[in-house]
Amino acid sequence: MKSASRRLLPLVAACLLSACEPAPEPPSPALPQLGQADGRVQWRGLLACADCDGIEALLVLERQGDVHRYDLVETFLAGPEGARFAESGQWRLEDGMLRLQGERGALRLYALLPDGRLQPRDGRGRPFRRRDGDFLVPADADVR
Repeated sequence: MKSASRRLLPLVAACLLSACEPAPEPPSPALPQLGQADGRVQWRGLLACADCDGIEALLVLERQGDVHRYDLVETFLAGPEGARFAESGQWRLEDGMLRLQGERGALRLYALLPDGRLQPRDGRGRPFRRRDGDFLVPADADVR
């Protein structure tokens, strides 16, 4: 009887541990639809910062016909007030990579993950080192 309970203990522990993990969020269908239909999609997140407490980011993509616009607002959290930066430009989605081309020439890349999150990437589309936890999560969508 003791050997049977010893064999069941790891199974029970695994079941309990898996029950404690949060369920993955369902995929966000809004971005692929936005590539084919008009509307607006928002993502939010808190990104890592080397010399501040974090960077609050809000990314809004809009599509009206052939016009693909974005607005990105980043607030660097340092002290009682944060420094706020905003940029706008054009966006496009290719092969799971969201490309933001700013009006002042800035280029930003984000990988669209299967669960709908966006992960910042470097200029070649590679993940940034030691920033595996940086994500923007879907916050709102209005796609027609």
